[in-house]
Amino acid sequence: MSSPGRLREGGARGWSTAPHAWVLWWAAALVVVFFLASASVWLAPPQSSVAAWWPASGVAVALALWTRRDRLPLTVLGIAVVTTLANIWGGRPWETAVGFGVANACEVVVVASFYRGASTPPGFSRLPDLGRLVLAAACGAGAAAVVAGVTVAGLDPSASVTMRAVFASHAAAILIIVPMTMAHLPTRGHASRQELVVQSVVLALVVGAVFGTKGELPLAFAPMPVLVWGAARFGVRIAAAQLLLSGIAMSLLTTAGRGPFPYAVASLDYPPETVGTLLQAALVASALVSLPVALLTDELAASLTRARTSAETLEGVMEAATQTAIITTDPVGNVTSFNAGAENLLGWTAADVVGHATPAWWHDADQLDRRASEAGMAPGLRVLVAPLEGDSASDRRDWVWRTRTGEELIVSLRVSPRHDAEGRRIGWLGIAEDVTRNRRAEQVLRSALDRERDAGQRLVELDRAKTDFIASVSHELRTPMTSVIGNLEMLLDDSLGATSPAQRLALQRTDRNARRLLMMLEELLLLSRVEDGTFDLRVRRTDLVEVVEQALHTLDVARGRSGVEVEIHAPGEQVELDADAEQVERAVMNLVSNALKFTPAGGRVDIRVRDEGATVSVSVSDTGVGIAPKDVDRLFDRFYRAPSAVREAVPGTGLGLSIVRAIAERHHGSVTVDSRPGQGSTFTVRLPTTQGDEPAPA
Repeated sequence: MSSPGRLREGGARGWSTAPHAWVLWWAAALVVVFFLASASVWLAPPQSSVAAWWPASGVAVALALWTRRDRLPLTVLGIAVVTTLANIWGGRPWETAVGFGVANACEVVVVASFYRGASTPPGFSRLPDLGRLVLAAACGAGAAAVVAGVTVAGLDPSASVTMRAVFASHAAAILIIVPMTMAHLPTRGHASRQELVVQSVVLALVVGAVFGTKGELPLAFAPMPVLVWGAARFGVRIAAAQLLLSGIAMSLLTTAGRGPFPYAVASLDYPPETVGTLLQAALVASALVSLPVALLTDELAASLTRARTSAETLEGVMEAATQTAIITTDPVGNVTSFNAGAENLLGWTAADVVGHATPAWWHDADQLDRRASEAGMAPGLRVLVAPLEGDSASDRRDWVWRTRTGEELIVSLRVSPRHDAEGRRIGWLGIAEDVTRNRRAEQVLRSALDRERDAGQRLVELDRAKTDFIASVSHELRTPMTSVIGNLEMLLDDSLGATSPAQRLALQRTDRNARRLLMMLEELLLLSRVEDGTFDLRVRRTDLVEVVEQALHTLDVARGRSGVEVEIHAPGEQVELDADAEQVERAVMNLVSNALKFTPAGGRVDIRVRDEGATVSVSVSDTGVGIAPKDVDRLFDRFYRAPSAVREAVPGTGLGLSIVRAIAERHHGSVTVDSRPGQGSTFTVRLPTTQGDEPAPA
């Protein structure tokens, strides 16, 4: 039975219908139950309290299973009412009719309870579905039999006979009718339409021959092999339909007094209810034999379909992989498949190699022998699968292949074992990709990296030689420059005689340039000591404010010529730290000197000294030209000068800030810069107030 009305998905509650459509098909189903129940009463065997078959029971259960859970109570009440009315219309006393109506309602409730957690309607496509239905039918028919037995107990002394008849009748109706109404019935099968026609004709002839005549009792089960034939060949849908139709035919002929059961009961003087019991036993047996076979047939057909689809998909993938070689072999290495990708890579066709060749045809023999020797095994193809003799699922390595024309290829080959359904190894699978271009590119890249590494090493050596040269030259120049400055001081002090104003002016100019040159030599020597790791500090307790004031005193002349206002902002008390006072003074001088160089006359430079607890800081802020963001990251590189300094011809060597950073880091400190073009710059040096046992490496 298909669903009346138009179905729509009803969320977690399963399937539902539009309200008006549901009322229509619900009422129609109850009408069907009413007429089937009435017909069963009319067609009951003479002097029998129950019908030979009770199809109304199967339809009522099907109606309940198609009813949404929240509407089930209304359906149960409707079934009880219509079956009671049908029994009354069929001529039974009202108290008996009510009892049978209650029996049917109880049966519906019991069967529906087995499907509480299932969607509505439940499916019927696997053996567990049949097991649930059989159990539900047995329990539901048992409940109906008990209620019916209680109902007729006061009218019929042999109530047990009625109970057996009701149980068999109702169980058979549920097992035969309900499968036809369940959802998701498979439509598989693997027989032709002609075979279906032949089998159906044979089934009709057998049923007619056995139940249309005075057949012998053993022949009652003759239709069963034909039903199994249909179940095995056509699946659940056809099997359920044939079971239903043959059951109807058997019941009608038996009710008409024909077939083996009425004659057997009459000859053996059994109660009239025995006719129905024997018929239902035959129908139940037919259902329990044919339905499992049909379900297994459908499952087998589904498995075959999936296997065929998987095989077709795999074959399609293998053929579509035109740039990937996919090759299978048997356990000893004979090729069993050779896809289009392998043909494209190697030049052989599948017809050339399948069944005729092993991978030795295209593997480089020297490489196989070399790797076999490295693995300590005899030369041969075993080296390809040796890594898989343990628990490895696959092995991937580069191999050298040679094409049919002798061209050499480098392939990345993954080898995996192939197993059958029982887990036995039946061969090997190789999947290879041509990586010749990639590997050669990698080789070129490695060669380039090696050359780059060598060039870098040479640059390091050249830089070291340059540093040594600068240190040596600076050291050699320092002594004569010291002598020059000493003699200039003697001349300026008139120790060697009086000088004229013009001479004194020239000597002063010479003295300034000599001292500038000496400072440059000192900076070069300092940087060389930093690079050599010989930059040592003479750490002692130092007042940072005093160091800053001494640095400004040294720069008095430069301050005077710059026309820039310089002001110190410091606490009233000392700001002490462990440091090399001379080097910290050098750092402050470099920062202030830079600020004076890049601040136009009339500008301002502020020096702030702060005690921050565990650290102290010196900030030098100016109102100068500022620094472009792209130049900030390179300010502390040796010999780097910002483009603006070069453009404005500001004197300098590009060493001052690198020296500041070296001094700060040697003291476990840091130096930072905050600058915006046209708004000035602020350089901040932070130093810890105490030093560890060892100063930080520069």
